Amino acid sequence: MENFQSQEHYLFKILWSKTCIGIGINQIYQKDYNLPLTTFYFWPQEDGWKLLKEELDSKPWMAKTKKQEILNGYTLIVNYWLSNIHKNVNLYNPQLKIPNLQIDLLGVNSIN
Repeated sequence: MENFQSQEHYLFKILWSKTCIGIGINQIYQKDYNLPLTTFYFWPQEDGWKLLKEELDSKPWMAKTKKQEILNGYTLIVNYWLSNIHKNVNLYNPQLKIPNLQIDLLGVNSIN
């Protein structure tokens, strides 16, 4: 448990639909305890990457490398969504494995 607490871990909360994807970030403080770090950003309705970057930049206590990890994870998830909009969702795909980042699918809307 000591090793887990010494590193920062983040959780991507995802709302998936055929028209957009909503992504919010939580920070994990303990194995089963996490708090929201950001609001949800819905792509392509808004430039989520840019808004996420601005929100992360407003957190001076976060390491620059952690901010980059989160932004890279956001990009990876959006690109995965773009490639799989009309397929069954599998967010536990090895393509989406990033150290210290986890994914939680909150909801899927697959109605046409």
